[in-house]
Amino acid sequence: MKSEAEGSAPRRLSAVPAQRQDAAPGPSRSSGDGGSGSGSGSGASKKRTRYTARAAILMLFVCALVLALAYPLQQYFSQSSQLDQLKQQNTQKRADVDQLRQELAQWQDPDYVKIQARLRLHYLFPGETGLRLVGAGDAAAGGPNGTTGPSEGSSAWYAQLWNSVTAAATGAPSTAPSPTSATPTRTSTP
Repeated sequence: MKSEAEGSAPRRLSAVPAQRQDAAPGPSRSSGDGGSGSGSGSGASKKRTRYTARAAILMLFVCALVLALAYPLQQYFSQSSQLDQLKQQNTQKRADVDQLRQELAQWQDPDYVKIQARLRLHYLFPGETGLRLVGAGDAAAGGPNGTTGPSEGSSAWYAQLWNSVTAAATGAPSTAPSPTSATPTRTSTP
């Protein structure tokens, strides 16, 4: 066995079968150019691209790396935008707090409190006389003479609504007071 191996030329291992001796002359795949026989054997012919096992493993590694990093990167950008939004909200809340602090400082001033009491609550100083219009346009004042409930003898709201609908349909004047009939009343403090 050893004598057979020593007497013959070393055998090359390749993925492409060796050309037989009785085959037609011409370039073959094992000649190094990778051509299919359509050339003179020089480097001018097209080379066939083949992916090797090393390239396939590299591509598989790159794909795995992309897949492994896709979700964390998506989370990073999502949390980054959420953080920016929270910073904007924080800035807005700080501005609101500053505005409320200024308003609190105004309420610490006794003159400001007096002005607001006169405007909002219609307070008067002793000896002052205040005028107030009582009528349909004054919803906050309530009824006549400072009463807040319905006056005696008034009907329910749905009856008043129906009376106004029928009055509008027939052209008859309604029994509800008009907004222009507001009368001034005097209020004074003792």
